Amino acid sequence: MPDAIDLAIVGAGPCGLAAAIAASKAGLTSVVFDRSCVVSGIASYPTYMTFFSTAERLSIGGVPFVVASDKPTRRDALAYYRALVTHFDLDVRQYEPVVRVERTNDDDARFVVHSRTQAGEERLTRARAVVIATGYFGRPNRLGVPGEELPHVTHRFREGHDDFDRDVVVVGGGNSAVEATMELYRAGARVTMVHFGPTFDRNIKPWVLPDVTARVAEGSIGAQWDSRVVAIEPHAVIVAGPSGRKSIPAERVYTMIGYMPETGLLEQLGVPLDAQTGVPAHNPATMETSVPGVFIAGVLASGYDANKTFIENGRGHGELIVTRLASTPR
Repeated sequence: MPDAIDLAIVGAGPCGLAAAIAASKAGLTSVVFDRSCVVSGIASYPTYMTFFSTAERLSIGGVPFVVASDKPTRRDALAYYRALVTHFDLDVRQYEPVVRVERTNDDDARFVVHSRTQAGEERLTRARAVVIATGYFGRPNRLGVPGEELPHVTHRFREGHDDFDRDVVVVGGGNSAVEATMELYRAGARVTMVHFGPTFDRNIKPWVLPDVTARVAEGSIGAQWDSRVVAIEPHAVIVAGPSGRKSIPAERVYTMIGYMPETGLLEQLGVPLDAQTGVPAHNPATMETSVPGVFIAGVLASGYDANKTFIENGRGHGELIVTRLASTPR
């Protein structure tokens, strides 16, 4: 068995990287695992997305995030976080998913992390403590309707060009749905939004809301409010709303209705989740869960409400974790 490390971190998003940087600064050893690339959640954002937050609030590790404009783009963020991995010489194992974490009776290492390399081999990593920073983007919410598995239905939006001169339905009324709708409209798609609420969600970015509201008002973008998708067909979406059922032409369907937290490893380790909120049992002052040596970082601390934790208020979780580890005898 290999020598034990201090901290095994599952998830190479900004909050997972922040924990690894905090560990490095404290003289602790760490390994970061991710089933995809570094900051894969950000990599999956729309190609031309601009962040709501300023660059300063997205920075981690005490390294300035310098951009020419007031708000960074997706491309800016990817370059910044890649540079941090190199600058701090972090041991990040990309495309190496963690399949399970095993608790042991070893005084030197309380956990064995079982990961799968790109060659398909199982790798064992012994660790004194584990941080679960898996985020949300692997478990999209489901509509639960017939046709949801059809090939033209997707929960990820990249850019509008592919849907030029096509009929498109966007399901949802939040920021992701609105931004996808606007880019599709500008790329020449015929877009209809379907949302169960009476209008857009309240947290729409203030510089986006007037534009989309005007496009809906003039009829350039269709909107079905107080409506739900009840079925998806190869060339249409069936919607039930105040005026009954109707069929909306659709050559592409984007289901932009959010995600669920990835709690599989926490449940496997025996960490209880609050039945109402989905928040893992943990101490917010240290981020340690009710299972000693198991910590959480990032949006998992919000449970089902992803709008409570962002990079700007999750980036400090790593320092809390490392402070706790530093106070614990080896």
